[in-house]
Amino acid sequence: MIHFFRNVLLMFFIAVPFAVANDLLPDPENVAIEGNTLVWDAVPNATGYNIYLGYSYFDTVKDKTQYTLQQSGSYWVVAFDDAGNYGSQYGGDRQVDYESSSNATSVIARYYASVVQTTCVDVGPGESCIASCDSTATQLDPPKYTRYVSGGACSTSDIVEADAFISDRTYKCTVPTFSGEVVAQAVCVHR
Repeated sequence: MIHFFRNVLLMFFIAVPFAVANDLLPDPENVAIEGNTLVWDAVPNATGYNIYLGYSYFDTVKDKTQYTLQQSGSYWVVAFDDAGNYGSQYGGDRQVDYESSSNATSVIARYYASVVQTTCVDVGPGESCIASCDSTATQLDPPKYTRYVSGGACSTSDIVEADAFISDRTYKCTVPTFSGEVVAQAVCVHR
C-alpha cells in the first residue's frame, strides 16, 4: 500500500509541470561608458536595474538609467520590474569595460619610530628631565629625519608624579618635588 501511494505521488510530480520561471525582460540597449558614468536605454516596464561587476552583483538603481563608476572592471546591467521579472543574467552580451582614468596620485609615506631615553639624577622641585629627538639623520638606510614626537613616558625613582609636556621635538618630564632619578622617553617619528 505504501508503494502504491509513493508511486502515485511520484507520477503526480512528474506529470504536473512547475511554472517557476519568471518572464524575461529585454536586455538594456546601448549600454556604454560616458566619462565615468555607465549609461543605457530604458527598458519598457522596468522599475530598476541591477548593476553587476565581474560576474557579481554590485548595486541597484531605480528610476534612472545611469550609474557613476568608481571602480575599474567589467559591468552588466540587468532590468527588473515590481512583479519580479528580470532580464537575462549579466545583461546578455552587453558587457562594458571601465578603466578608471583618475589622475589622482596616491602617496605612500613610510614612517619609522625610535625611542630616545634620557635619565636625569637628583632632579629638584620644578626641574625637568627632557628627552629630545634631534633633527639630524638617523642611521637608517636611507637616512631618515625626525618629523615629530608622537608621545613619550615619564618615570621616577620616588613616589612622585611627573608632569609631561610634549613639543615637536621633545618630551619633558617636570617633577613638583625632589626625585633621585627621572627618566624621560620620547617616541620620535622619522620619515
